[in-house]
Amino acid sequence: MKKNIIRAVLLILVIVISSIIFGFSAQDGETSGGISKGVITIIADVFNLNGDTRNIFIEKGEGVIRKLAHFGIYTLLGLASMGFIATFNLKRKNQILITIVWGFLYASTDELHQMFINGRNASFLDVLLDTSGVIFGILLIIIYFKIHKRLLI
Repeated sequence: MKKNIIRAVLLILVIVISSIIFGFSAQDGETSGGISKGVITIIADVFNLNGDTRNIFIEKGEGVIRKLAHFGIYTLLGLASMGFIATFNLKRKNQILITIVWGFLYASTDELHQMFINGRNASFLDVLLDTSGVIFGILLIIIYFKIHKRLLI
């Protein structure tokens, strides 16, 4: 019974995170870029950057923020997906493989989706970055499992 509740909660998390990713990908280029620029501008304000230093920081940092956002949201997807798959009685290597394949396929369809959005494009490098985020999420779950198992022994 407890496993079914955990499984349901994790499945809901996978759906919610996937929906959030879809929503971000549905934004046009101007909106998406505006969010990234807004975040890097706040960081520039925190560090009290001014003049040319501020402008260069914002210009260069916007891309970094975008890539960190990709990696971060897909790390969450990897955590939730691996957690969900781990509720099934499969060998750990199969759980990992299924989660990586799922993450890669979702990242691929997400990039394909962006091809049809004004001011956006598809990037295989983003698919690889997103999949790396999923793998990082898997690693975090595996570390959690190992720590949890040791605490129970």
